[in-house]
Amino acid sequence: MLILLFFFRRASRLNTALKLNQRYQQKLRTRQALVQAALDLMGEDKSLGELSLREVAGEAGIVPAAFYRHFQNMEELGLALVDDLGGKLRTILREARKKGAYKTALQASMGLFFEYVRNNRLLFRFICRERTGGNKRIRQAIRNEMAFIAGELASDMRLPSSIPFSEIQFLSEMIVTNAFHMAAEFLDSDLKDTANAKRLQWKTVKQLRLIFKGGLQRKKKRIRTTKSPLQS
Repeated sequence: MLILLFFFRRASRLNTALKLNQRYQQKLRTRQALVQAALDLMGEDKSLGELSLREVAGEAGIVPAAFYRHFQNMEELGLALVDDLGGKLRTILREARKKGAYKTALQASMGLFFEYVRNNRLLFRFICRERTGGNKRIRQAIRNEMAFIAGELASDMRLPSSIPFSEIQFLSEMIVTNAFHMAAEFLDSDLKDTANAKRLQWKTVKQLRLIFKGGLQRKKKRIRTTKSPLQS
């Protein structure tokens, strides 16, 4: 009898856990449906501020009241979009930089970056618009994500110890800002034109190398001009 009771309780716990997992998975699917609905409705031209909660809920196939189980308002949905992009993009670029040498890592990083832009066109359209859009919290969130990416890049750079980390951080921020700027140009081009897509990718790599080299030369020049007569 005790054995039967033990197995009954165990089966009951497993069944409860299974139901909770199913509910959690369903909640994730609905949340993702809302995010995708917002991106689809914004498309190439609309901003997040032009959408209504009712529109997004309808596009996702749920009643407006169910929206609040996932987001407090449209602003929070926008912040979730920024967070999603930042997390995935940092992971992609981190893996690329593990490949080693600066030139190889830069080419690999930009290759994966533009591939991600191509595969997540509407998400990047949203980011490019909202960087200068009307919602202050979303603008700040985008700046924060770009700063996080720049911070990781700065930490991974193999540069002489004589260069202060603040200088490396500044250089990294310039690189990330330029990459996001070129992503907007990339989205405006005909993505079916593979030759042009490769040209834009190479153009970006070349620009980033020039930024990188310029930063190093500026530092070397400063070191030379600050030497005392006894050191020369």
